[in-house]
Amino acid sequence: MKATDRYIVDGVTCAYDGAELPVANLSVGGFFAVSDRRPIVDQVLSLELRLGPGRSFPVVGKVTWLNDTELGPNRELPAGFGVKIQRVAFPDKLAILDVLKRLRLGSPADPTREGGASG
Repeated sequence: MKATDRYIVDGVTCAYDGAELPVANLSVGGFFAVSDRRPIVDQVLSLELRLGPGRSFPVVGKVTWLNDTELGPNRELPAGFGVKIQRVAFPDKLAILDVLKRLRLGSPADPTREGGASG
């Protein structure tokens, strides 16, 4: 699985600026957060990524692009911003990978599963 492979995962959100934002797509290397309040491109953010009700963790990411539903580069996505993950704990990265692997294999994604790929 490449870091650029992106998947739609129901129930995944991120906390930003006091709000819980839906994540429209997710990869090991980043995600797209749906929001009308968008940060500045190249801004580094401390976020909390939530893979469901029982699994959340901090990530540091850099805003790489913005999307506007009318003028944005990707009209298939809602308004929001893309984040490249710059720092995440290894067990949390494994948890993201585990969710994505199960989606890729066609298994139901359970974002609350603990333990990442090894467990």
